[in-house]
Amino acid sequence: MIERFHGIDRHKKHFTASVLNREGKEIEFVTKCVDLRGYIEKLGAEDAVIVEASAGAFYWADLMESQGTVCYVLDPFKFKIIRDSWNKTDKQDARNMAKALWIYLVTGEFGIPTVYKPSMEIRELRKLFCQYRLFSRQMTMLKNNIQAIFVDNGVDLNSEEKVRVLSKKHGEKAMAGYEVSPASRVSLELNLDLLWKVEEQKEKIKKEILLAGEPFSYEVKLLITVRGITPLSALAFLADVADIERFRTLRKMNAYLGLVQKVRESGGKSKPGHINRASRSLTRTLLTQSVMHFADASPQLRRYYSELSARRGAGRARIALIRKVCGIMRRMLLDGEQFRGMKEDNFERKWKRYENQLKRIKKERKIA
Repeated sequence: MIERFHGIDRHKKHFTASVLNREGKEIEFVTKCVDLRGYIEKLGAEDAVIVEASAGAFYWADLMESQGTVCYVLDPFKFKIIRDSWNKTDKQDARNMAKALWIYLVTGEFGIPTVYKPSMEIRELRKLFCQYRLFSRQMTMLKNNIQAIFVDNGVDLNSEEKVRVLSKKHGEKAMAGYEVSPASRVSLELNLDLLWKVEEQKEKIKKEILLAGEPFSYEVKLLITVRGITPLSALAFLADVADIERFRTLRKMNAYLGLVQKVRESGGKSKPGHINRASRSLTRTLLTQSVMHFADASPQLRRYYSELSARRGAGRARIALIRKVCGIMRRMLLDGEQFRGMKEDNFERKWKRYENQLKRIKKERKIA
């Protein structure tokens, strides 16, 4: 039985903790302590802890759970006692969390809003995808800067010229054919060099993602039966949703992925807004690049996209199609079934390439 209830307000260099007993009385208060690891080592199966969701929260939660301690990771944006508090101090936050934890576990009067703690494999995938997206943004910035420098020198590159200039194989030779100022040439050379280095790092992180996603090979094999879904985008979807069964409805999953419009309702009237940006956007970002492939995945999806595009515009049709594809992938994972409109040759080619990539990566890393 849990005898002690700990509310820990953790910061980068110190933490504040309030401890309540079974009767709800504070039996210990720790202020601005720097040794969180030492504090955790004293915990056991008779303790329950609540901490705010922040950088490193899952690491400390894992450490507490390894001691046999029950740990909850609180969502501070949904915990109104902290979010709307007029007297917001470390001391008060720790006490509020400890009191809420005690009420939840002892009296059961109300729940506490917690964040979902994914498995270690999912968390590792998310870390790698975070770096992958960072490199993608850096590459976009560098490409835009290179194009802007050319425009400043009166050079308007067409599509073929852009490909040659930006490619590592032909870039240096292609640069020699353009007249730009000395300062612009130096800037272009530096930006191109940076771009090619970031491209190399992006390819490395992509290999790490495929390797880290190997435990999900069964799910990947199911998802890539959909035309337009690659092993990378399949792993992105799996990294975002983690446990597909935690979403009771398709709408809840789509809202989590940022594929559902915000709705404002007042006086019996509802006004739809933009899609929710405060969500996991990795899947939405990657799948946007494959919209036309999804439209060709089956006659039904082609008809759905064409009709909606003509009626509501291409932008809304893209999001609607991605939302439908995510719903299809959810159902495939829940039922363990392949996509009904699967094209056998397309699937075999993708799966064979994925297996060969894993073999090459393991050979490079000398992994059995």
